[in-house]
Amino acid sequence: MMEEEYKKVRRAYEKYNEDGEYKKEEKVVKKIIERIEENKEEIKELLKIRKEKESYEKIKEAIEEEGKRKSEYKKEVNIIKREDGFVRGKYQTSIGVIGVESYEIIPSIRYMIRGIRNKNGIIISDIEYEEKDVKHLIQEIIREVLKEEGIDENIIEIIPYEECEYERLDKVITTYESKNKREKEKSNKLYIYIEDKELEEEARREYEKERSKKEEVEIVEGKMEETVEKINEKESKGAVIYTKDAKKGYKFINIVRSRNVYVNATLENVIDKIEESKDEMLMTKNIMYELKI
Repeated sequence: MMEEEYKKVRRAYEKYNEDGEYKKEEKVVKKIIERIEENKEEIKELLKIRKEKESYEKIKEAIEEEGKRKSEYKKEVNIIKREDGFVRGKYQTSIGVIGVESYEIIPSIRYMIRGIRNKNGIIISDIEYEEKDVKHLIQEIIREVLKEEGIDENIIEIIPYEECEYERLDKVITTYESKNKREKEKSNKLYIYIEDKELEEEARREYEKERSKKEEVEIVEGKMEETVEKINEKESKGAVIYTKDAKKGYKFINIVRSRNVYVNATLENVIDKIEESKDEMLMTKNIMYELKI
């Protein structure tokens, strides 16, 4: 995979998940459908030139169906406000940057829309890659709408199959029978991220407490993007950020690939087994954060 393209999708994904307005994507999909209708003749002409078996009507229908698909993104379950000032519960959120191995038009387009609906970054690993094909035309239309709505258009990328480095992705989905489907490897490791030095003493007490319980735990420091990239090498059992910045806490909860993600909360509350999401585009997280930040 070309390094710069991967980084662009990753940055776009993280930026997309900073936005707390998670109903915005429904408006975006409606606008994409309108733009598809406006470009009807151009799409039909390209389909004809390339002698594709798919039709404009099928493309539009696929986007409309994905727009109507019920999303469980950020659907909160058992959210409880505790007496100690913490909120605890679980919800489903995006997975990260997902690779979709495909060669057909309709499945590729469906996953572009699903990525938008569930705030994932999408890299189409195209087996029949050509720069001026129908997939790229639809991608261009989608990207125009994303940009107009203030969303980084690099959230969706198409690259040649042979250039896609699957080990860098958070998940790989194939749209046909293939052995390339893969999930992130899971680990029982715990991470403590000291984002604010003023909270270092509290964080290190937590570290010593977990070590005394024979847990595999590591303290991490530095810029959030680099720290999260390290944590996300595997799907860890738990991660906590120590910060006074509510926005950074919110971002951490959403982009860390961990089964338990906390803000300024003890790792004693980690749940070993969490029910997997039924939606292949989402993961379930046990969350806990301070109301006061």
